[in-house]
Amino acid sequence: MADSKPEVIGVPELRAAFAELRGADRGARVVVVAGGRVLKVEAKRLADTAGLRRTGAMIDNIVIKREKTPAGSGVAEYHLGVRHGHSMTRKQRKESGKRLAISKRSGRIVTRYENDPWYWRFQHFGTKHLQANPFLSQALENKRTEALTAMQKAALRELMRQRRRAR
Repeated sequence: MADSKPEVIGVPELRAAFAELRGADRGARVVVVAGGRVLKVEAKRLADTAGLRRTGAMIDNIVIKREKTPAGSGVAEYHLGVRHGHSMTRKQRKESGKRLAISKRSGRIVTRYENDPWYWRFQHFGTKHLQANPFLSQALENKRTEALTAMQKAALRELMRQRRRAR
């Protein structure tokens, strides 16, 4: 049986475009988010078609998040994942309904939010009693080339914008 690894085309051109964009944080952010947007749409579609929409909270909270990195490091990290718990923004916690509950572990009073999909890990990775449904990693497998193409187009648009601005 032949090795059926997918061939990704356009990576050298994308690397060259990134090299030209160095030093421009906005340019790199635009490029990475363009690829992440493709993956986010696919992850939402996969989660919805797999029947994971009970309240809609998990699908609505699939996001691209920029991680904090040291200033001047030249590194920007972005994660595609499900926003939950403490990582929800203050606005989201304020807008979603909340109720007080007693924690089973500690017996303390805790705040529970309606729009908090704390259970997403069980759906994605599975448990002893629940079959895994990896919608995030499957999105990457399904749309890898489309994401790279979107990143390449965004890099070219950003380069043209920077060149026009330099004139």
